Amino acid sequence: MDQLFPRFLSDVDPVALYASDSRTPHPDRPWLMLNMITSADGATSADGVSRGLSNPEDRQVFTAIRAVADVILVAAETFRREGYGPPKTTPERAARRTARKQAPRPRLAVVSSSLDLDFTAPAFDDRPPPLLFTVDAPPADRLARAETVAEVHRIGTERVDLAEAIGRIGQTGAAVVLAEGGPSLNGQLLATGFLDELCWTIPPLLAGGDSSRMTTGAPTQLDPLRLERVLAHDHTLFLRYLRH
Repeated sequence: MDQLFPRFLSDVDPVALYASDSRTPHPDRPWLMLNMITSADGATSADGVSRGLSNPEDRQVFTAIRAVADVILVAAETFRREGYGPPKTTPERAARRTARKQAPRPRLAVVSSSLDLDFTAPAFDDRPPPLLFTVDAPPADRLARAETVAEVHRIGTERVDLAEAIGRIGQTGAAVVLAEGGPSLNGQLLATGFLDELCWTIPPLLAGGDSSRMTTGAPTQLDPLRLERVLAHDHTLFLRYLRH
């Protein structure tokens, strides 16, 4: 993998690169990253899931980005479709995280207004258990089940208050939160004004279809970004933007 910008470097290590980036948390909340893959024509999924767009190099960068996060934030629909489990690591990555005074692995956080989730899924066997953000009054039977397998936070009436959720994640000691979608969650995060960093993978694929954009549902806004880095391998691009 090569770095094309800000200067050319050959055979770079994505794990070392992303770990070396500065991500200073804000006084009242963690640093918020968004990592997404889209086809060259903007599709976020193929047949409903993102893995059809992925390739080995994307998975390498995906792992490198996850390695810097304290908490991975995901919407319920993405959690279900993509088959999320406990975040994985290796002894080497765990040792690097511990040296940076991070937990050996990131913690998972799921956003679900309805709590329509399979609470027997492996993700809920993790320790510490996942954070689960829901509304003030979700279905009572699902809430009772959720509270046995997750740390549940009830914030919001019809929709989870994501600004409050990010703040509460910060109260757990997390300095870096990584959002992984889907597009509706991304749009809500965009509307909070909290997004600090966008990591965007573009494989050399045209997908067609009617897949969602990277963000949906947010009011139209033009937030300037600053391009920080471009990596490339076999025609796949890996872009890192910071909010300007």
